[in-house]
Amino acid sequence: CKKSHRRPLGRQGDKQGSRCDSCDTSADLQQRNRAKKQATMASKLDRLAAMARDGAKSTVAEATGANGQPKVILEHGSGALAEIYAHGATVTRYRSPGGREVLWTSSIAVFDGKKAIRGGIPVVFPFFGPNPDERVGTIAECPQHGFARTSRWSIADLSVTSEGGCKVVFQLQDSEATRGIWPFAFKLTYEVVLDEDSLATSLTITNSGEREMAPQCLLHTYLNVADSKQVMIFGLEESEYADKLTGKTEQEDMPAIQFRGETDRIYSGASRKACPLAVRPEGVRVDAHGALLEKDGTVTAEIAADVVIWNPHVNKAKAMGDFDDDGWTAMACVEPGIVASDRTDIAPGASLVLSQTIAPED
Repeated sequence: CKKSHRRPLGRQGDKQGSRCDSCDTSADLQQRNRAKKQATMASKLDRLAAMARDGAKSTVAEATGANGQPKVILEHGSGALAEIYAHGATVTRYRSPGGREVLWTSSIAVFDGKKAIRGGIPVVFPFFGPNPDERVGTIAECPQHGFARTSRWSIADLSVTSEGGCKVVFQLQDSEATRGIWPFAFKLTYEVVLDEDSLATSLTITNSGEREMAPQCLLHTYLNVADSKQVMIFGLEESEYADKLTGKTEQEDMPAIQFRGETDRIYSGASRKACPLAVRPEGVRVDAHGALLEKDGTVTAEIAADVVIWNPHVNKAKAMGDFDDDGWTAMACVEPGIVASDRTDIAPGASLVLSQTIAPED
């Protein structure tokens, strides 16, 4: 598997022993994976053809949500559905074609256009956590996780793709208010695409100023689970992580992460395997990637995303006013981001892209 945090195109990563289908380098398994992908694509095309015959159509629409807050509803012809609020460009719901709620949103989340929405997929920018590191370069206090998740985003595109997917694109640019906190010119583009079998979200950070910047960004994904005490998260074995509760840096020696109490860890993208994460027994795969783009859109480097694993457990859940007291049992945060202290700079005119694909195995 590829191990470097920032991977220039064309560079070959080191290969390790096989631990999952995505990492196995054997010719036989690669051939089986290709055959599986081809079969999946053929099946998908058959279903799309059936949808067309049956008159099932994908739709996109602007609507009014909780407390009169504007939102977008994406409804795929397969029955998959997603809801995204303009406040924070926060995805608050993702329902699979089988009717399964894939994301968790607190039943007492606040929808007032001011406070960040608790649950779903909040967008974290330009820093992660309560205090930004020196490289971020803030000049005034800011709420935890930055201002993107509490800002009103504009809709740049709302459409059905030629393949029948549902797409919405939100945008947010610097303003006098943001520059008073973080003195950089930027443009954020956040694309959400709902397909039959997945929800893909992609955040592009463009440096529209004249000096380099090094923001942090993260997609704070809350997955809905039946019982967090039974959850196992695969794909982070041997990765280095910073434990925010103990202040220590350690290496993951377990094949699967389990919640045995409050958990708050940052797994380094530079050390983790370049394969999707699997959440069991729910059967959800999360595939995350990062990339650095030149002004003309040319990809100059691939970046292995860091991953935050979080569950507040009993006491912290009760301490949060917008978090159900027993909500910790029904959620697991698997959050791809670019937050490490050695993260790449974004040159003037260049862009940084952070993307994830959530695929439930219905």
